[in-house]
Amino acid sequence: MTKRRKFWIGAIAAILVVGGIGAAVGVRGAAERGKEKKKETPPLEFTQRDVVRLAPHSLAQELVLPGNVLAVSQATVRSKLSAEVRRVHVREGDRVAAGHIVAEFDTAALRTQFAERTAALESARAQLEQTERTRQANAQLVQQNFISKNAFDTADSAYRAQAAAVEAARAQLEQTQLMLNDAVVRTPIAGQVAKRYVQPGEKVSFDAPLFAIVDLAQLEVQAQAPVADVARIARGARAEVEIEGLSGRAFAGRVDRINPSAEPGTRTINVYVALANEDSVLRAGMFARVRLHVGADKEVPALPLSAVRIDNGQPIVWVIADGKLVRRQVRLGRRDERAQLVEIVEGVTPADQVIATKFDNLRDGLAAKIISGTPAGSKVADKDAPRAPALNAN
Repeated sequence: MTKRRKFWIGAIAAILVVGGIGAAVGVRGAAERGKEKKKETPPLEFTQRDVVRLAPHSLAQELVLPGNVLAVSQATVRSKLSAEVRRVHVREGDRVAAGHIVAEFDTAALRTQFAERTAALESARAQLEQTERTRQANAQLVQQNFISKNAFDTADSAYRAQAAAVEAARAQLEQTQLMLNDAVVRTPIAGQVAKRYVQPGEKVSFDAPLFAIVDLAQLEVQAQAPVADVARIARGARAEVEIEGLSGRAFAGRVDRINPSAEPGTRTINVYVALANEDSVLRAGMFARVRLHVGADKEVPALPLSAVRIDNGQPIVWVIADGKLVRRQVRLGRRDERAQLVEIVEGVTPADQVIATKFDNLRDGLAAKIISGTPAGSKVADKDAPRAPALNAN
């Protein structure tokens, strides 16, 4: 190998060594600059409107119970015959009075049967008259000793058997008459037709449903109360009922009945709240929310409901303490849905700064602080302003 070639090989090796050292230094410098940049990430900043403190509030002691609106008076009209429907006189929504004719069955076969059984009754009556005359004649003859006592007993037995036959024929005729009466379907109560199950020309079986009648004059709400709260509910207690779909309106009611047993599976007890329907805006089947005032208002330490989150089934709040976010588990008391407040039994003190605005991705230990304003270029943890990369608002 020549000296010239050795020189170039050494020079290339030196360049590679120097380049590798430079690259390693560059990577290390980049890593150090990344750590420094990470350390320089500003803390999450919350405005004053995002923070609340535990304070005494007067909470209304009331229960809010879900329920359904039911009609106190309702009936399902069922068929008393197995026959063909000839006419139907009403449709859904029609108003009917008690005893109103709503449908009629075909009575051709019943009329024929009625004629047959009428004739059978007349024949049985004629035979009864004949046996009665024979009995009376034999009674006179036995007194005069012209016939034996056995002959009279035979005539008497024939008379009694024929009298029973007359009664049987009369009962069959009355049964046919009842079926003819049942062929004309009448409503048992006054109200409105909620459902019509049949059409003209259909053949229905005995006890088949024909119509559903609902009287909306007097309604009630069937509300489900937890077992633990039933002892606080008394008959006659005033209630305020809110109806889903009728926002901004409340209807006055009162507790009319309390079920003596709990519902299987749910372990709730049905409470029935009487509800007047004077302006006829309510309908059976509507979803309702019943508010029951069960005690005097009491002042207790409370926070807004928006400050409390549920994490893995446990209520928690986020507190800013020593410049960091701290996750606190709390124990709740009574709730006031109308005031949107909840009693805090333990877990927070009046000195704690609690985040009341809801945010996602809050983590225990993140740097945080409270600002009085919104300085330009700052990262503010607020619903309407930019946030630090780790924080997303609802």
